[in-house]
Amino acid sequence: MVATNTEPASSRSLWNRITAIGPALILAAVVVGPGSIALSTIAGSLYGYQLLWVPILATVFMITYTWMAARIGLATGETLLEVAREKYGNGLATVGGVFGFLAILAFQAGNNAGIGFATNALVGYDVRLWAAVFSIAAIGFIWLPNLYEKIELLIKLVVGIMLVAFVGTLAIVGFDVPAAAGGLIPSVPNVNALFLALGMAATTFSIAAAAYQTYLVREKEWGPDQLAEKGSDSILGIAVLGLIVTVIMLTSASVIHGETDPVFDAVGMASQLEPVAGSGAFYLFTLGFFFAALSSLVVNAILGATLLADGFGQDPTMDGRPVKSWATVAVLFGLAVVLVFQEDPIELLRIAQAVAVIAFPILGLLILGIANDEEYMGPYTNGLIVNVLGIVGYLAIIGIVLNYLREVIAFL
Repeated sequence: MVATNTEPASSRSLWNRITAIGPALILAAVVVGPGSIALSTIAGSLYGYQLLWVPILATVFMITYTWMAARIGLATGETLLEVAREKYGNGLATVGGVFGFLAILAFQAGNNAGIGFATNALVGYDVRLWAAVFSIAAIGFIWLPNLYEKIELLIKLVVGIMLVAFVGTLAIVGFDVPAAAGGLIPSVPNVNALFLALGMAATTFSIAAAAYQTYLVREKEWGPDQLAEKGSDSILGIAVLGLIVTVIMLTSASVIHGETDPVFDAVGMASQLEPVAGSGAFYLFTLGFFFAALSSLVVNAILGATLLADGFGQDPTMDGRPVKSWATVAVLFGLAVVLVFQEDPIELLRIAQAVAVIAFPILGLLILGIANDEEYMGPYTNGLIVNVLGIVGYLAIIGIVLNYLREVIAFL
């Protein structure tokens, strides 16, 4: 039975507010990973502040779809794929779950590698050694009982550290306010910048992560009477995602653009910070990168495992054996890629991502369709503004898919 809470929003304490944004913070933590940090770094390095509008617009789309997913979970008391199974049949629910898991697998190796690179930068030793150590630790964490409570506590700590690290780094190096303001006006310097913008949008606007919000609100046992309160709180949590990514891009644009050769990885950016702002900036940024990789390593695997389990009609709760088992498979897959491919496996991952992005339009369509279905949503169907943003966001999803396919064709 869904739990209820009649406490008025105005009387909530600060701690209750922080507790309420837990599910959205989990999504922010899985989205802000090595990929999003790397692409934000590259964008600032190559184009300065010109693409600053991309993470902000992508955050708006992410908020829109997370808001819709949260409302689906709160209004129906069911997960996205459970409703999809009732509305569209087992086939579409299974396809959504399978390809959602494949999408997560495509990004998992980057998380395994990212934790290795960050630890190597901080303390030395082989990248693959650290990737193995933290992968084993992540699997042990996944099999702990009462997992949701532990995940939420870990993520609040991690997101707090990331905020301090990245905002602190920006405070040390500073940035050009007028130039940054100009970057808020959408513009694309060239075709390569367009492709980079689509890649950045993909790492910030993760439709699989947005879909996962329906599972997180059920883990919290929230009900329809809390829809307005908890739906609004989800906006704040995702806004943290946009803030972190934007701050990273501001730092890169301020320190690297026009001063040095372009930097194509987060550890390289941290190294560039040291001569500009001292070792403090280097360690702050690298520490933030470490915790971003750590949180994504754990939660990304659980997210994909949950979608797969639900797609197969299995128990989709965090403490269910199917989710823990499939999450273990995801972590081990990512580790295997890191250990087997001594060179950067970026081309392999691009192909895997291009295959897996089939999940993006499917999951996006499910969220849009169900959020507008009065049979399931009752009086909580989308309003005009949400639908407009949802449709424009869906066009962005199609653009992201086409960009991935373009990369595969170019590679082949």
